[in-house]
Amino acid sequence: MNSSSGRGRGDQGKSRSDRRKALIELRRGYLNEGAETGRTVSDTILRSWRRSQQHGLDLDQRPALEVLSHAQLRDLRERNEMLLRAARGELEALHADARSTGSIVILTDPAGVILATVGSIDFAERASRVALRPGVEWSEAAIGTNAIGTAIAEMGPVSVDGAEHYFPVHAILGCSAVPIFDPAGAIIGVLDLSSNVGEAGSHALALVRRAVEQIERRLFEQRFGRHERIHFHSDPDLVMSPLEGLLAFEGSRLVGANRQALDLLGIDWASLGAIGYEQIFETRHDQIAIDAPIERSRIRTLRGSVLYGRRQVAADVPTRLPPPPRAAGPSEVGRSHFDVRTRALLERSVRLVDAGISILLVGEIGCGKAALAREIHDRSRFAGGPYVVVDCSAEDIADVERELFGDGGTPGATASAEGGTLYLHLVETLPLRLQARLAEALRHDAPGGRGFNLVSSSHFGLADRVAAGGFSPDLMVRVAAHAVDLLPIRRHPDRRALILETWEAVARGRPPGDLPEETLAVLIAYAWPGNRRQLISTLRALAVLAEAGETLSPGVLPREIADVGAVDAEPVLAVDVEEGLDSIMLTAMRSALEAEGGNVARAARRLGIHRSTLYRHLNGSSSKD
Repeated sequence: MNSSSGRGRGDQGKSRSDRRKALIELRRGYLNEGAETGRTVSDTILRSWRRSQQHGLDLDQRPALEVLSHAQLRDLRERNEMLLRAARGELEALHADARSTGSIVILTDPAGVILATVGSIDFAERASRVALRPGVEWSEAAIGTNAIGTAIAEMGPVSVDGAEHYFPVHAILGCSAVPIFDPAGAIIGVLDLSSNVGEAGSHALALVRRAVEQIERRLFEQRFGRHERIHFHSDPDLVMSPLEGLLAFEGSRLVGANRQALDLLGIDWASLGAIGYEQIFETRHDQIAIDAPIERSRIRTLRGSVLYGRRQVAADVPTRLPPPPRAAGPSEVGRSHFDVRTRALLERSVRLVDAGISILLVGEIGCGKAALAREIHDRSRFAGGPYVVVDCSAEDIADVERELFGDGGTPGATASAEGGTLYLHLVETLPLRLQARLAEALRHDAPGGRGFNLVSSSHFGLADRVAAGGFSPDLMVRVAAHAVDLLPIRRHPDRRALILETWEAVARGRPPGDLPEETLAVLIAYAWPGNRRQLISTLRALAVLAEAGETLSPGVLPREIADVGAVDAEPVLAVDVEEGLDSIMLTAMRSALEAEGGNVARAARRLGIHRSTLYRHLNGSSSKD
């Protein structure tokens, strides 16, 4: 019996190996020669392979990865706290359901960066070898075809098994992923179940779907607990179950829904905010029961279908109009805190906005996007006008929509910003339907003829998001006529000068000598994951200590800075004497790019870095030049 079982597993392993080789050859033929694939793989996988190739990913190389630091991951988790809170129970429950397969459950943010994992220790250890761990981005642009990235690109459930992954190194995985939508139609994360290839079973995707339905229901309740809601289904027994449809109304306007509701009614996410109750239902609003037995509470739609439902009204539904878009206060940080490179970017940006050209500020967390946006306003021809900020990343999408477009007698952001500046913070986080509406609002602006400055910010460039279908190309044209790349401190060409300039500004004229050379060396060596914001905060603390008469030795620095700096200080100083570390690195990058005929992906692999890192360095260098 044991012998027979062993032969079965061996035959199965051989069969899997043969399939893997066959798929790799099929993929090469399809991508390089346009060969026919028959029905061996799905259209979803074929589309993903093609997108992966267009991202410049080379099948013969391992993907180059960047992992977030602990501080960056902590910040990312804080920004996704609502999603983590809603998903926590489902991560544990899904793991319990799939425990026998030795799987790992993964939750990501909207860009595919892993926020949390729960699962088998043995498999988690194996998965970590292919970077299936928190802080790593699993978008198609970074990893190629994989369930997480492909689910984001396709905006729907995806399973990717073994060699269907773009990179052969990922052929050990069998993955099923479902995007998580918020009640306003934006993807806010992905839930994935990954295991050893061939072990998850055909039910894996169904398990993930069920968990996502529960997460989306929880998000709906969090978002619309104070709105009037309708619970319904075509089967009365399924009302008030996880399969029911959910709608939320503000007055008579539809502002929220879950996917089951859209399917039952035959409408899509674009209907949210665009239609009212009367455009959906024939049954009068006040005829939908609140407490009557479900089987007697029929609702007829305008399309003629009969549903069963219940109306739920919160006791404290808000009735007052929302406040107008926020006007920002004084500049976060004065120009004296900007280094020479940033001041040059500032002057160029002011000239551009004065000519009616929209600016997109691109940079990591803490790079000073908000401060630079305010400074651009203060130095532009519209400096005397209002400075209106819309935080596109706010949790309540309904609030963002009201700020952008107004509601009732309240003007929208473009009207409020007339004669001043409209700053769109983290514009890449806008749901697609709001992107389309905003692009339409900005469509008729002639170059130089807009009555306000338009400045936006993003954590990354928008071209890849457009290519992946996650950002409107029309809106990108409107908000990103010129991109300004703000370098993170770790990529700054002269960190010594940057730190000393910032110290002089923060310390209010205290001599540079108050910052001893050994302490400065540690500050130069540190990577500054919080960038400009963290640097200013640290130097402010040192200035306070100096005023109290303390000697600013490395021992007064926070431990995470002192510990890293103690190890890295010497090599950084050794190359900073003449050219600077980043100057040497730029020379190597340009040489690699030239050697690879201008192919960024191959040049990045030659250097052993992620292509986004190469882009940032070269773009930063071009801006400086």
